[in-house]
Amino acid sequence: MGKAKKPKTHKNKLNPTGLVEMNALLDQELANGKSDSPIQAIVDQLQSSSVEDKICGLQTLATICQTNVNIAAVVESDIVRIAASLLVDPDKSVRHATAGAFRNLSVQSVEICEYMVDQDVLTPLMALLNKYTLSAGNWKPTFDRNMQDQMDEKSDTFLQAVSLLWNLCESTSVALDSFNQSHLLESFVTYIDFKVYGKEIAVAVAQCLLVISEDNVSSWRILSNYGNEIASLLPLEGDSSNVLLRTVAAGIIANVPALAATYGRQLFLALSKTLEINHRSALGSLTSSLPLVSRKDVVELEVADETQMEQESAEQSFQRRRRADMPSEIELDIKNVGWLLQAQRISAEILTNICSTEEEEWQEDMDEENLSEAESVHDYDTNGANDSLQNTDKLPVEILEAIKSLGFVEKLWQKAQPIAENVRQILEENDKSILKRVDNLRASAMLCLHNLCNNISTDDLGGAETVYQVWLELGQQVFQGQQNAKLLEASTSLMRATLEHLRKSPELFKQMTENDLQLMLSGVTGCQHPEIRANWLRMLGILGCLLSEPLIKIIIDFVLTSCLKEQDIWTISEAMDSMMDIFAENDWNQIVHELGMVAKCKELDRIMKAKVKQSKRELNERYPAVCTVRTNLSRFCKYLEGEMKKFVPNMEA
Repeated sequence: MGKAKKPKTHKNKLNPTGLVEMNALLDQELANGKSDSPIQAIVDQLQSSSVEDKICGLQTLATICQTNVNIAAVVESDIVRIAASLLVDPDKSVRHATAGAFRNLSVQSVEICEYMVDQDVLTPLMALLNKYTLSAGNWKPTFDRNMQDQMDEKSDTFLQAVSLLWNLCESTSVALDSFNQSHLLESFVTYIDFKVYGKEIAVAVAQCLLVISEDNVSSWRILSNYGNEIASLLPLEGDSSNVLLRTVAAGIIANVPALAATYGRQLFLALSKTLEINHRSALGSLTSSLPLVSRKDVVELEVADETQMEQESAEQSFQRRRRADMPSEIELDIKNVGWLLQAQRISAEILTNICSTEEEEWQEDMDEENLSEAESVHDYDTNGANDSLQNTDKLPVEILEAIKSLGFVEKLWQKAQPIAENVRQILEENDKSILKRVDNLRASAMLCLHNLCNNISTDDLGGAETVYQVWLELGQQVFQGQQNAKLLEASTSLMRATLEHLRKSPELFKQMTENDLQLMLSGVTGCQHPEIRANWLRMLGILGCLLSEPLIKIIIDFVLTSCLKEQDIWTISEAMDSMMDIFAENDWNQIVHELGMVAKCKELDRIMKAKVKQSKRELNERYPAVCTVRTNLSRFCKYLEGEMKKFVPNMEA
């Protein structure tokens, strides 16, 4: 049914620094009777003439946006629209707190970002960023060597604002269009000079440019003039910030066709260096320290006297907040490991996009209303169904050569492996954010391998025996325990792609038993996610072309029964498309007779016809493919009917 859709290069977002826990202050407001709701208490503070009140309200807003209940309350109020104007408040500390609060809010979901755009956050945000770009020649960050090189407040405000823009542009095209019209891009490129602006700003700006440059032709015209500046980051070596900056620079180059053509070899070398870093060693070192956090690394919060707070200057207030927010040594280690995992995930996603072919574009261009059976499919012919598509490479020679010479398949397979159980357990108990990044890296690596399986030959994957071993290992991992849906979908997608390469190697499956097959059947039965069910059912269809007749009968019976109960039209489509392949080289008339296939297939044809009409909008680009399967199914039914009229049942079977 075609390749997987190219995933966008998504990011893991770090929580901003500079925000302190303020729930206690909210409770105090309510206890004093100053307001009848937490949100109203924040609004009152934001509308106060006192700078400290505004900052307190903004810090509270940043903190309460950690649960869905509070998010709902925020959305139902006008608090975002009210706070937006504070992005250009005359007081720099208020601007800083506002940018940080909005950044915290923007990491919650795409829907929240869309809501923020609807509340006109973009207008003051662009005005704030323009202040920096207009004074680019005069503005340089300063770093406090006595406070872990933390940057000055004005620079940290820029960092928060860029991160906010990055999140909004990734989530909504309105933000991207606004950025395109802002003329900020040329200035932004200058901020990736980490020697001047520091690693934090360079990384944030680079990741913003990575999002902005994806499928954005207007950005390409500008970025293509800065190839040397961006490519200068590709040779970076050293700590995780360098690794992340190098990787994101490679992603920007990959997004811009003119740069990709010029710096292709350097791009692949940079991605290779990122993927060859042993993330398991980094995780092992981290988890050896994490259990000690609760006993040795708990930070004691400084409690400031209220009178003292009223008397301190704005700069003293900022310094106090900075001291409170200084990360501990273990928090810095967590951040560095997180950046490494993020860089490796981005590398996998860049390769996924590079190794995606565009052969399915015909589907999107077809006139859905005028799709006719004559135009969309060939007459059903069991001798012409789905020959193996894995005999040749589909990628340009230079890309294929880079993949082979730099060992990307092996490196990605290493990233796809589960981490040690004891390491996972420690992360589960101490830092789930790192565990989430590990899972995201594994999923991205598997999806990249899935794309490679769809686009390079079996021989270039290491041969049928190697591919078979990968399929077995993936199956063992899938059935060893409960996994999250994202990982399970990636795993089964890769299993399905590897199995496509084994269509011509039935000898590898001679040892497969009915018990082995039942594991896969239980995978379908117990699965709540239609995309994953579709992967399982398609794999069963492929196995039906490889196994012995008794197992084939079990597969056909199960697929038909499952599809008659299935609600998702795409899952039915995938399953039936694959099941029809089983009859490509053998009529299996005895099985057709014993299972009453003609009646069941006719019922499925009726179900598909009804569901296609109902689901046209939600199918989107899948609509033509589903129509093709339904039309083929109608012809398959006629074919089976014709075969059964000639067939004499074997009563001893």
